Amino acid sequence: MGTNRRYPDRADERADEIRLEQAKLGSPVSLTTAEVRRTGHGAEAREPIPVNASVRYRFVYEEPRTVEGEAMAWTRGAVLVKYLDPVTNQDQFVWVYANAVTRRTQP
Repeated sequence: MGTNRRYPDRADERADEIRLEQAKLGSPVSLTTAEVRRTGHGAEAREPIPVNASVRYRFVYEEPRTVEGEAMAWTRGAVLVKYLDPVTNQDQFVWVYANAVTRRTQP
């Protein structure tokens, strides 16, 4: 068990299909360390602050998506946002420019 003697190349084809599907989902793009440094002195939240943030995603191109997340730290011009990626179901941490973030109202 574990090998496909009848269709030996099928596993490789499926792996390629999976990689292509994942590439189509895109990956979040964070600001670089240098970009964050240029935005000013940093501060950290005592507790996470609910926010909506426009996060750039890279495919073959970048596409902004609005996500619900939490501001974890910030500078004068940038915010570190933590959010649950709905595709991978994993937490993502990205730095975005401050004007891409708005505070959410809590119910």
